[in-house]
Amino acid sequence: MEKQRLFKMTDIEKNMLVRALSDKQKRVSNDRCGEVQALVEKTEQAPRNRLYMDEIEYQWVEIALNDLRNAYLAAGRSSGGIDKVMLKLFRSHYKRVPAR
Repeated sequence: MEKQRLFKMTDIEKNMLVRALSDKQKRVSNDRCGEVQALVEKTEQAPRNRLYMDEIEYQWVEIALNDLRNAYLAAGRSSGGIDKVMLKLFRSHYKRVPAR
């Protein structure tokens, strides 16, 4: 059993997360692209909209959402929805799950 973060998300939050990760995937180097693509697929296929993340995946999600927020702010758009998702992500708790 290992500890992973559990992020319970709605469909809107799931779509926002997939969008942020997809945008991040386009900007990372080729050697890291596979990691982000695997995380995008894991997010899209999360059973019952529950995403379990280890620390590296959590960092990718955190960075991707922050980049999306910065892009919205640079374009003069409101980032309220992204802020709510980020706060919910930061408050996510660890759960013990079987090793995958």
